[in-house]
Amino acid sequence: MNQDQSVVIIGGGIWGFSTAFHLAKQGASNVCVVEQNAEAALETTPRAAGLVGQIRSSRVMCDAIGYALDLLSNFKDETGHDPGLHRTGSLLVAMTQQRMEAFQTQVARAKENRVDAEFVSHAEMQRLAPAMDVSQLEGGYFVMGDGYLDPRRCALAYAAAAQDLGVEARFATRVTGLDVDGQRVSGVKTESGEIPADQVVVTAGPWTGLLARHAEFEMPMQTIRHQRVRTVPAEGIPDHHPVVRVNDVSCYVRPEQGGYLYGFFEPNPTTIDLESESPEFRTDDLVPPVKTMAEAQRRLTPVFPILAKLEFAERTQGITSFAPDGQYLIGPVPGVDGLYLASGCAALGIAGSAAIGRWLAESIIAGEPHEALGHFNHKRFGKQAEDRDWVRDSSIRFYGNYYASTPGQPDKEN
Repeated sequence: MNQDQSVVIIGGGIWGFSTAFHLAKQGASNVCVVEQNAEAALETTPRAAGLVGQIRSSRVMCDAIGYALDLLSNFKDETGHDPGLHRTGSLLVAMTQQRMEAFQTQVARAKENRVDAEFVSHAEMQRLAPAMDVSQLEGGYFVMGDGYLDPRRCALAYAAAAQDLGVEARFATRVTGLDVDGQRVSGVKTESGEIPADQVVVTAGPWTGLLARHAEFEMPMQTIRHQRVRTVPAEGIPDHHPVVRVNDVSCYVRPEQGGYLYGFFEPNPTTIDLESESPEFRTDDLVPPVKTMAEAQRRLTPVFPILAKLEFAERTQGITSFAPDGQYLIGPVPGVDGLYLASGCAALGIAGSAAIGRWLAESIIAGEPHEALGHFNHKRFGKQAEDRDWVRDSSIRFYGNYYASTPGQPDKEN
């Protein structure tokens, strides 16, 4: 790629602005981010939990999370913009002996990948998370250096750093289509006119699949509802409180604004058909997750009894997108030069944002896909991807078994 060639990024969330930042950092001088909302990162990004964990099953994802932690730990010093990373570690707890056996494998694999993970005593678990009833636990292990962040704050840091480097951002601009001239993308259609482009990157979350159809490409993914809540402030939450993953009940807990934030992977999740929604549909239009999060509270109360006493300060409805194998969908579109699609965040969109931005930027600059993108190739499912029922059912199954003891699939948020 010639550094003066124009790149248009559709989607001003955390993936879009990470890609813009990495492009500008590598010398691209004509980068524009187009976002339908009036500000950056207002749609799906701020609804994530922002967990950044190093326990991964593949080398490519271990490297991705390591890169994120290195980049974001130093981001404020390097750019002047604070992504709000808290590196308090992760505590993974087991309520059953079966889970403890699964943890043995995870800890051994972590050490092979040079991740600092160690089993800890009940007394240490109590010190890390004082509100837990550790008598309910068989055991657990702690991952040093893991963390969490405010997803929108991180996205805004990417955006500000990108704009400092000359990236243009066009807000309140709805994309209506893609210009594809023969076998090459040539621009982006918006309600206010066309934007010519030599390269186009679509990082529009679940909406990426709809835009892909303008290039006659069907993305093998399913949009699924995902919910979380934040409680009112509570006393006694220490500054060192880690992210706690209670895998046996498919829940996670972390501090947030003086209270607790927690989420739940439903065994029978609700799917969202964006094609049947109006163009004005926004995530806020989803019904608040009252029953779902009441179930999450019920599941967590044996381990965190305090949650039964705390009112909800905020219920957050969100959507995420899953491929059948729970891996990202990132890379060039076969048969359409200059067009890249990135979606299928699989509830790992925040943790992966740094590496995804770098992979896309390096692919565009080099003119060929980064080697890591072979792991996330759009065509990896072959003919099966044409079976929409298979895509839907497999994606739902993956989500519903996200915290299974023997998941059989790599790179989950363990």
